[in-house]
Amino acid sequence: MNYQLVGDSSVDLTDELEKSLDIQLVAFTIQVEGEDFVDKDRSQIQAMREAMNASKKAIKTSCPSPYDYQEAFNKEADGIFVITISDKLSGSYNSAILAAKDFQEENPQTRIHIFNSQSASAGETNLAYHIKSLMDQGLAFDEIVEKGEKFIREMETFFILESLNNLIKNGRIRKSAGLIAKTLNIKPIMQGVKGEIELFELNRGFKKSLDKLAKAIGRIVEKTEGRTLYISQSNAEKKAEFFKKKILDLYRFDDVVVVPTGGLSSAYADDGGIVISF
Repeated sequence: MNYQLVGDSSVDLTDELEKSLDIQLVAFTIQVEGEDFVDKDRSQIQAMREAMNASKKAIKTSCPSPYDYQEAFNKEADGIFVITISDKLSGSYNSAILAAKDFQEENPQTRIHIFNSQSASAGETNLAYHIKSLMDQGLAFDEIVEKGEKFIREMETFFILESLNNLIKNGRIRKSAGLIAKTLNIKPIMQGVKGEIELFELNRGFKKSLDKLAKAIGRIVEKTEGRTLYISQSNAEKKAEFFKKKILDLYRFDDVVVVPTGGLSSAYADDGGIVISF
């Protein structure tokens, strides 16, 4: 079967990993103070961070349009698998659904399945690698869909933020609560639950949150063998490497992969945040 893998740009990758994964990414747009950052050029991410830090206004994001998705679809493919950020966080999933419907009217021979990752960032990276491995095994289209949806149900995603600035600016938390968190050096651990972000645990200090999250993994999953843990870091390479070492010391994951956050993930993880998925 001739398969194609497509994802929105919330899939965190390097340029090299994007090529090796052979995935077609469809870009979000992040707007800061009226300036648009299209999430295609990874070299502009630091400039976007600096613009966010200098701004007192909320950032705005635009998901890919149905047209953007259709432009990414390969008419020669027998089957196309699309990975999107959680539909609770963005309209990307709905855009992909509309695009698939229109595309198949003109290309009925091509089957398309849209995976609602129920996650973001490292979670989408995790799912993308899993789907690619199923494709490389030469499995039938329906079997890949079944195994992919099962993987989503069992996948875990966690976030630790260094800064709550963007959550405050976007009204996700009260400014007073953010000020208290900053004063007390509180670094919350948040968890993806059915596609939404919920508080998992509050700790004082980023290192303590990393320690607590590392230990919590052993309570969350009985067996780490056969799994890969992905870490997306937003200008937080040292934190990610510290966490990776701790995970390798404690558990038997097949691998721990660290990637930089893309534009969209950087916008919400903010400067210094990390996202993990396994």
